[in-house]
Amino acid sequence: MFKKILKKTAVTFLGIVTAVNSLLSGGCSMPGTVRAEGYYDYMSLESLKEVYADKFRLGVAVQAISHWGDTTAEIGNAFKEEFIDEQFNSMTFGNEFKPAYNFDPNVEGLFTVDRAAEELLDWAKEHDMPVRGHCLVWHSQVDPSIFARDFKATSNGSVTRDYNVTLDEDCLVDRDTLLARLKTYIYSVMEYTYANGYAETIYAWDVVNEAVEENQDDGLRRSYWYKIIGPDFLYFSFLYAREAEEKFAPMYAEQYGLDPDGDLSSIKPELYYNDYNEWFPAKVDAIIDVLTVRQFNEGHRVVQSPVINPDGDGTIYGDGLIDGIGLQGHLTATDSLTQYAAALEKYAAAINNLQVTELDVGKHTPGDAGDYRQARFYYDYFTMLLDAVDSGININSVTLWGLTDTSSWRKETEPLLFNTDLSPKSAYYAVVMAGMREEFDMVDYSIRGRAEDLFLDFEPVQVNGSWSNKTPSELGFVSRGAGHQATVMLKMKENHTPDAATGFALQVRRDAVDATLRYDISRFIGHAITISYYIKSEDQILTMGIEGFEDAGSVSFDTPEFDWTLVETTVRLPENLDSAGLYFETEGSGEFLIDDFEIRMCDDVQMADGFEGGGTDAADTAPDADAAATVDQPATDTEGQGFQVHQAIGIAVMLAAISVIVLGVVLGRLKESETGKVEAKRSEVKKTEEKKTESGKEDKDVKEQPEEKNKSNNMNNKNGKNGKNSKKKKKK
Repeated sequence: MFKKILKKTAVTFLGIVTAVNSLLSGGCSMPGTVRAEGYYDYMSLESLKEVYADKFRLGVAVQAISHWGDTTAEIGNAFKEEFIDEQFNSMTFGNEFKPAYNFDPNVEGLFTVDRAAEELLDWAKEHDMPVRGHCLVWHSQVDPSIFARDFKATSNGSVTRDYNVTLDEDCLVDRDTLLARLKTYIYSVMEYTYANGYAETIYAWDVVNEAVEENQDDGLRRSYWYKIIGPDFLYFSFLYAREAEEKFAPMYAEQYGLDPDGDLSSIKPELYYNDYNEWFPAKVDAIIDVLTVRQFNEGHRVVQSPVINPDGDGTIYGDGLIDGIGLQGHLTATDSLTQYAAALEKYAAAINNLQVTELDVGKHTPGDAGDYRQARFYYDYFTMLLDAVDSGININSVTLWGLTDTSSWRKETEPLLFNTDLSPKSAYYAVVMAGMREEFDMVDYSIRGRAEDLFLDFEPVQVNGSWSNKTPSELGFVSRGAGHQATVMLKMKENHTPDAATGFALQVRRDAVDATLRYDISRFIGHAITISYYIKSEDQILTMGIEGFEDAGSVSFDTPEFDWTLVETTVRLPENLDSAGLYFETEGSGEFLIDDFEIRMCDDVQMADGFEGGGTDAADTAPDADAAATVDQPATDTEGQGFQVHQAIGIAVMLAAISVIVLGVVLGRLKESETGKVEAKRSEVKKTEEKKTESGKEDKDVKEQPEEKNKSNNMNNKNGKNGKNSKKKKKK
């Protein structure tokens, strides 16, 4: 407790210094600093890393303010840095270590470290914060010049550095050239970490990221790594990473005070394969097959190396080239934990060394109902992980993919544990409960809503004499996806509604097949309903299914290209569902519009649970995931202009004196235990919610519209996961 107070005082003093700096500079912050005011008093919270200390590391993905000059990032903001240091004992760089920002065709080693990556490494080393290296080889966020002759990648004849475009065939290098470049880059990255003192800081590397695509005949994504080298690029990637650590660990051992001939495990990071949708049965099987069954080097006839296990079977795992599997964990609160637990067992049976690398859990619906369900899911998920560990499954690290909802790449689904001001959400308390093996004691104070007919034409409505439109999220329509997100908005003068004065329709803008749409129909649980609406789509096939009721299957409709088409189906939702979300997806990534959306009660219809006619089996696939968007954090108002230097110094002295007095008072009253504080906080939250319920206030949905992700600036950019249909939202 004394340590926490000292930390808190240090942060307070830093705030004073920052304020004085602002005054002395005429009210402006110095470059590289962030005047972060208005943050929650987080020092009273339980530390997540301490709650899970005897189970696994608890990590967080971060970005540096300096990377893109984004003042909403974490490292470079003293308050967030302190919070991260207090809560977590592992960190992953959201973007800074990816090949797109470190590959350099103009130097012999093909690697020049990104300055922001080095800043993060220095911060981690200074704070004794273990780091997961992310990542060495990926189909996305990679400079395409690595694939091109003379390092000049072209698309339609024009030189490009865009990793999303299709490259001209005649610019591509051959297999041997790309293998040589792959080896050079991996060796250079690894040697840099050893030579510059970071080998003890980095405890794991995502060597290859998202190479499996279970819908392909051989289970592998058709990236340029695959197209040029072949499927064994995976084997060579892990081979080169293993060779590099075996070469550089003894070479630089003395720099770390180690005997080159002794135990060097402390400077040999574990090597992982990392992927999303990792709980889908077909994806599970494909990942296990690629890593432990596929004999890329049968009889060791393709390549020989002293790091290859001489008794190996030619597989990546059998030859001793990989240490574990990274499970990204981009989830939604309606996903099946039974399916996830089964996936953990299958992975552990193949390679019993697992890490959850990019965890976030999107809310299935806005407002209190979504908060409760999300908290419950987090509790059940962490309980599942702990049960797995207790059963012998080795899960050694769990990383949350971002610090706050507003800095999440899935921000519209509010998927993380903390709000913008670092205040804890119900999900945080649920994770603490799970870690302490306490019973889940939160109460769902939300009201599901009355089941009654509804009709939405998206036209303006008159309220108190003025006309306005409700936002899509107010109406219940939200973006759905784990790898990408759609932009859901209203489009004017493009509608189906007859005789509409202005004419509005719901617009779903997309840049990937997994960026789709969701509408919560939980209020209709226990009822049969007919759903009808008009759709205008750039794609030809529309599919609907129900998250939370996967047994319903899905139904598909033909949608003539960009022509208004009536869609109608009937479904019965069983009483035992916790939630139900209607999702809309197409076979492509085209934009679509919806208008005149109607749900009619039809309980008199005699039918079994599910879609009328039984629907079709839901596809056992799902959209992608590796990205994070940056969003506004608390505003940093500048102080008044024109203060004189002597006035600033006087204020600084006064503030410092106040800090000393406050510290004395706090230390004098230090009698209450931290546990008591947490319980008091929970009690306060419950009382507030009970008052809301007793007063009969209606829940208010969060009013926001998803923003299109800037793929080059998003943490853990998932833009490489195109071409995946989803089983549910389906995400990553």
